[in-house]
Amino acid sequence: MSLAHALLGLIRYHPTTGYQLKDDFDHSIKIFWNATLPQIYRTLNQMESQCWLKAEIEIQKGKPNRKVYSITEEGLEELQRWLNEPLEKIEQKYSALVKVFFANKADPEKFSGHLEEFRNYYENLLNFYETDQAEIIRKASQDSRACLESEYWKLSADFGIRMAKMIVEWCDEALKIHNNLHEESK
Repeated sequence: MSLAHALLGLIRYHPTTGYQLKDDFDHSIKIFWNATLPQIYRTLNQMESQCWLKAEIEIQKGKPNRKVYSITEEGLEELQRWLNEPLEKIEQKYSALVKVFFANKADPEKFSGHLEEFRNYYENLLNFYETDQAEIIRKASQDSRACLESEYWKLSADFGIRMAKMIVEWCDEALKIHNNLHEESK
């Protein structure tokens, strides 16, 4: 998936700024795709040059002016073209698992700490999905304009929840096995 297509999907809902897109991204798509503000702005500029977006300068009193992006017909056509392509296979590149693969040569205490940090990250992410993210989707489902779309949001959120739960469970098992192996080798 390209960042441009994710941004097209978000901008389709309403004209917005790059800063607001980052916030929208963090409260929706971040479950399965992350982007930094510089990446977003760089991509918005590319999309504008491809005529997928148009930008208008909004004059603000007492604040810097801001660029508000809206999707064009060409942008809607590109989003539709991309949506109609087959689903891409989920890439499986987990550098963390490469470290696990070779962990026998790691410092045992440090490796335990890394596993615990990894677990805590996904436990916090799971909490975000089940609370903040769920509340955003719940509110959207009550809006007649987004009710149907919120069902698809729930599907993608469910994937994130299941993945985070699996990783937390895996970390618990990995820590148990690692600690047992470390105790046996003493």
